[in-house]
Amino acid sequence: MKRIHIYSLILLAATVYACKPYEKDIKPESNASIKLDFTVTQTPGYDNQVTLKSDTKGAIPYWDYVFGGTNQKDAVVVMPFAGDWYIKFFAYGAATPKYDSVKVTVSQNDPYYFSSKYWNLLTNGAAGKTWVWAMDAPDNSYYGVGPGDSPTPTWWVPSVSEFTGYGVVNDEMTFDLDKGLNYRLLHAGATTKANFALDTLNMTLKISGADISQGEKVTYNILKLTSDELSLVQQGDGWRKFWHFKRKGFIF
Repeated sequence: MKRIHIYSLILLAATVYACKPYEKDIKPESNASIKLDFTVTQTPGYDNQVTLKSDTKGAIPYWDYVFGGTNQKDAVVVMPFAGDWYIKFFAYGAATPKYDSVKVTVSQNDPYYFSSKYWNLLTNGAAGKTWVWAMDAPDNSYYGVGPGDSPTPTWWVPSVSEFTGYGVVNDEMTFDLDKGLNYRLLHAGATTKANFALDTLNMTLKISGADISQGEKVTYNILKLTSDELSLVQQGDGWRKFWHFKRKGFIF
């Protein structure tokens, strides 16, 4: 079957859920001649994959499956995140569609979409992972500018006292895969919630709705991502700007 993966967007499941065709009372303004007839079936052993099938007559179907939508009569879609979700079915035969929904339970994040080790290194899955500034890095590489091919900011690094004056030294960044690509920035006692996109092929990171601590609101190249270190750069023409973070609690 064709798999449709959403966004940027893992695991073997045992739960199987199937919805039998049925009708439901509708509001007076709805098209009463339409009789809803559809099924929603999860794949045994891989309940992230869901087969949608409509046998509703005399109407144009539309499926809203949380992470996307389709007007195909029959479709196979993927729910990338674990949780309880409602798949909505709309049958358009008049100005007001007839509507119903089915609840599905996805047992784990999609194992195929999140197969790269870098997802877990960055986020620790649904549990989340918090990153702080690597102020104790032995190479003094927490922030600065250097040559375009350099692993460290050799041209300029602010002193600890200067950097502390920026007001970001106690910032915390948390990534998680709990029902979404979630990002939180804790700065000056306030938390900003946003989303992120991780490209594990090109090794880039983009924050939407916020930014990394002391960031430039760009797509960052990932220079290093291990269980304990996250090093990002803004790549310029012959230069790089560096951000070096560490797992909260880790000591060099």
